[in-house]
Amino acid sequence: MGKNAKIIIFSLIGLAVLGGVAALLIFTAPQKEPPAANNDFTKPVSASDKADLKLCGRSEKDIESITITNGLDKFSITPSGNTDAEGGIIWTIADIASAPLNASSLATAVKYACSFDAKEFAEKVTDSSELAKYGLDKPVTMFRTKFSDGGEFMISVGSDVPNTASVVYVTPDGENVYTAYRSRISSYTGNRYSFIDLAAMPGYDQSGNEEVLKFTVERVGLDEPLVLENVIVGDEGEDENAIKVYSYRMTSPYEAYVDLTDGPAFAYSIFGLTASSVSSIKGEADPNYASFGLDDPVCTVTAETNVRTYTIKIGAPVYTTEKDDEGNDKQVLSGYYGTSSEHPGIVYLFDKSSVSGFVVDPAKLISKLFLMPYIFDLESVDYSDSEGHKLDLGIRLIQKAIPEESKAEISEFTVNGEKWDESRFKNLYQYLISAAGEELYLDTDKGELIAEVVYNYIDKSKGFGGKDTVRFYTSNTDRKVIIELNGENVFKTRQLYATQLLSNIESFLNGGEIILTY
Repeated sequence: MGKNAKIIIFSLIGLAVLGGVAALLIFTAPQKEPPAANNDFTKPVSASDKADLKLCGRSEKDIESITITNGLDKFSITPSGNTDAEGGIIWTIADIASAPLNASSLATAVKYACSFDAKEFAEKVTDSSELAKYGLDKPVTMFRTKFSDGGEFMISVGSDVPNTASVVYVTPDGENVYTAYRSRISSYTGNRYSFIDLAAMPGYDQSGNEEVLKFTVERVGLDEPLVLENVIVGDEGEDENAIKVYSYRMTSPYEAYVDLTDGPAFAYSIFGLTASSVSSIKGEADPNYASFGLDDPVCTVTAETNVRTYTIKIGAPVYTTEKDDEGNDKQVLSGYYGTSSEHPGIVYLFDKSSVSGFVVDPAKLISKLFLMPYIFDLESVDYSDSEGHKLDLGIRLIQKAIPEESKAEISEFTVNGEKWDESRFKNLYQYLISAAGEELYLDTDKGELIAEVVYNYIDKSKGFGGKDTVRFYTSNTDRKVIIELNGENVFKTRQLYATQLLSNIESFLNGGEIILTY
């Protein structure tokens, strides 16, 4: 037999042996188990394994109840028997059905209670003691879904997967361990109160149909309440579509107009107030009510609108323990208990940042341009100063017939009864109201009177008692001018304002230039 023939024969024999070994391996392989354990959780799942990660795939219409058990609570989510406008199931929770439940949070809990996908298969344990390494020997959270046909689905949640905070270990049966995204189980980690809507106050109606007319803050540390009242700055006229321009004046503990930005923001700060959690829904019937500090609130906030009145009460502070730079425990203020007139039985926990605005220093709300009356809201301005000038500045709108129109409004300005140039009149008026407070001054001490300006309103409900009186005094302690509004010192400003004022009065009367800056 030739050499080449021998090589071919032995090659065929080798192939036959290998084929037999392969067949033996195929016919003796174990039956399919869940996907093999994979410690590299970043490795993608193969297409053939994806079906094995669908742990439950039922319809929410089949759900009879979802029972949640964790270290905080044990409760059940059930169908209420009612449907929403789209025909969807409305879900409820026993004992808190009267509270405003968050439909979105309930929908998320229901979604994963009947349709749950794992991320990876980890291991099939053969001994229950092996569950400990996944934190599943003592699950931190469990939920059990019962279906109307008698079927059940359960998930137990263990510890976090190492090196990630977004994936946890879970098991549906105590044998097969999977990983799952935390987002799929986060709905089951809180108590029943975590499903209550945390909106303590509704958001502001942006259509402008509701306006805050009066905003009051009564709190510990204020001898008098902080009160802002709505005031119209511009004339809306007869046009029903005219834009209304609003600002606020402070009527307590001082009398002053407030900043055009900060004032309205403060008055509307009660809208959209959201709590961080709910502590009770029993109101005064809760045996712990006194411990919430709401029997004697430290702060009460009231917003009176043209539609209704809203109230927030702030009670006892809440502290959390943190570590200082040296590793020692320290108590840190984190929030306050509170109630809302919208849901009077609920005791909320507000984060300190959400209610910090209510403890603002009233003085910081006062506008530096503390008085800006609209010129056509006035019937006159009375001016007098230490130089002996006395001026009655008259302002009025009159209607006259003109050829091409039935009537038109024109303005007429007078000084001590004599008609005056409109442009010069407005320039002087602009300087009068440009006085700006550069530092708050609430002391009673003041020097000599420099000038007095009285703004007399057409509508006597405007201003403070139908008029506002501004006086400028010298300061006994520095080279500044004290500004007094309606009998109360409010600011100091540069002496140059008063110097330029007296100069402008001379120029106004004698035809000189009126300087608008100082």
